Amino acid sequence: MKLKLLLAMLLASQALHAETLIPQPAEQRYEHGKFVINSRTTLVYSPELRDAAIYLLDYLPLKRLSPNASSNNSLRLATDPSLAPEEYRLTVNSDGIVVQGGGYGGVFNGIQTLLQLLPDGIYAKNRRLPAEVVHCEISDKPRFDYRGLLLDVARTWIPAERLKRYIDLMAYHKINKLHLHLADDEGWRIEIKSHPELAQKGGFRGGDSPVHPRYAKFDEKWGGYYTRSQMRGIVAYAMARNIEIIPEIDMPGHSRALAAIHPEILCGYTPDTSATNGLDLRNVWCVARESNYELIDDIIRELSEIFPSKYIHIGGDEVDVSQWESCPDCRRLKREKGLQSGAQLENLFISRVSEILSRYGKRPAVWNEAVKGGLLRRSTRVYGWQSMKHCLEAADKGYPTIVMPGEYLYFDMKQSPSEAGHTWAAIFDAKKVLSLDLRKSGFDKRLMERVEGIEATFFSEIYIAHNPESNDYLDYMLFPRLCAASEVAWCGERKRGWDEFYESLKGSHYGRMNSMGIAFRLSTPKVTYADGTLSASVDDGSEIYVTDIRSGKSSRYIKPITTDEPENYIFASRYGNARSRDVAGRERKRLKPEVSVTSSMPFSAKNPASNAESYSGRIARTVRAAHAGDWILYTFSEPVQCGTIEIGTGHLHLRRCLFLKGRMEISYDGKAFTESVPLHEGSARFAPKRPVLAVRIVAEGNSDAENNVVVQAPKIIK
Repeated sequence: MKLKLLLAMLLASQALHAETLIPQPAEQRYEHGKFVINSRTTLVYSPELRDAAIYLLDYLPLKRLSPNASSNNSLRLATDPSLAPEEYRLTVNSDGIVVQGGGYGGVFNGIQTLLQLLPDGIYAKNRRLPAEVVHCEISDKPRFDYRGLLLDVARTWIPAERLKRYIDLMAYHKINKLHLHLADDEGWRIEIKSHPELAQKGGFRGGDSPVHPRYAKFDEKWGGYYTRSQMRGIVAYAMARNIEIIPEIDMPGHSRALAAIHPEILCGYTPDTSATNGLDLRNVWCVARESNYELIDDIIRELSEIFPSKYIHIGGDEVDVSQWESCPDCRRLKREKGLQSGAQLENLFISRVSEILSRYGKRPAVWNEAVKGGLLRRSTRVYGWQSMKHCLEAADKGYPTIVMPGEYLYFDMKQSPSEAGHTWAAIFDAKKVLSLDLRKSGFDKRLMERVEGIEATFFSEIYIAHNPESNDYLDYMLFPRLCAASEVAWCGERKRGWDEFYESLKGSHYGRMNSMGIAFRLSTPKVTYADGTLSASVDDGSEIYVTDIRSGKSSRYIKPITTDEPENYIFASRYGNARSRDVAGRERKRLKPEVSVTSSMPFSAKNPASNAESYSGRIARTVRAAHAGDWILYTFSEPVQCGTIEIGTGHLHLRRCLFLKGRMEISYDGKAFTESVPLHEGSARFAPKRPVLAVRIVAEGNSDAENNVVVQAPKIIK
């Protein structure tokens, strides 16, 4: 009977530990007993693992170090050539701890598993001993060699120390590739010594920079860049954490920041700037201009000196080929080469850049659009972002493929309809990320051989409008979605289902992430209202807080609230630095009175004024940017009695195509506009004291650096 009880306890212990690790190991066995790491424990390591040993000392304050010594009270790091490079075996027994790996990466992965077996506070680097580790034998290796995260530092600047923080967070989750998006229309973030103006000018936008502000921070010079020395330090920091940094300079499109500094890279014709307030917003390198390849050679030569990765990503996405069609030199080149399409002309450009890469011992990586022309070498690595279909097509054409479809892995997408983010790919949370299954998506054995791995992605257009000096928004968008991506990339077909994974997430990993300092997203509280009683609940152990919007006071939610006005209460849960989205007790009623929208600016045929009049969620769009004095008028068919009216320009989710300065004017009779509210980044809200018949917004200067203004439907709350 005692034996059965002991066996049951042991099995329960094994099940408990199996549930706690993210990503889940392939093989794990737990035994009764714990090894105690104390001040007498010796850290033993072979010389090639010195960086891993130094890394471990940040978390365990061991004072006794001994390369290749023997000890019964030791934590030993060693390589085993019988294991694959990133494979590891972790053994904990009464004699000590042994972490063996096929190479440095394998040992480092074993260290990460060891850290997860230690108390959560280890991630806060409290460096306290003794620390207990359960006796176990864990053998594990990754399904994919490439487990990546793209961070876009071009749109929203992330300084060096904060970038290192995200490298640490990647390492904790066994993510081993950092795809660094260093240049785009909005910024150039890496020092090139032969062309210092690229970073010194292109690293900033607004103010006296030739790069125009975009998305937010319109009234200041804002940004930054990495010096060569800084980036070398970041690369070394990442390498010590088993992370390869893959730099990206996006071209031939997405190059407006560079073109603002060197307009000579553009095609040789005069563009029509009547819709853009005289601004040349072209962003595509001229394919026919030989001096362009000299500049690219300089850039790639210096990138090759900084980044040891064998790949440099050179973009190839969203190229506006109409700029080449308007260029006499590009048209001539196209004829001379016998090319039939803009895609083939792009392939010619990428082939030229690939030759430059080859001179410096590098290989090209591109976005999936770049293979349309059919002329690229099959050694080119393709990143499939547009959809799973495009990932399949790249693999089918024989390219080494990184699977990163937006509908699963673009973490700049909204996680629910009411949260910040893009929507073009999908609205999804960690549960959908975990559901990614390449086999079920059409990857057979032949195509799987061409899949190098998967990559989660965060493009940062929206981040700049969410206090980019803080980590909170980026943390919230990445986690726990990156935890799920880690499970998919590491485990592949043997990944857990959502219910089991979620139990591990909330049962153990919430505590780890809190100690890591991550402001992660919590699951949404469930809020119900019935028979005058407002209730809220969560399933993850977090604490619920309720805010009364009338007073602005927030307090811990203790018990259901009796009220006949549930719309006055907002609920959210918290767990350390983490929080959920806000949930209203009941949505405030929106009014949709009949309205006519007119403007001093003509509307486009594709996005007419009727879009804003219909309250359908679609936007109206003008055919040009605004000048000072331009206006947009909303006239209601009859006076509207309401609590608030909000009028906005710009995209619903992104501060772009908007009035930078202006005012909202209110008319109660449809003739005289007697009250005025200043716009804030394109929008304004007003609480009228009596029924309103018309609302007008007036520009007090040019709109932002775009060729149109987006006009939203009015938001009218009862």
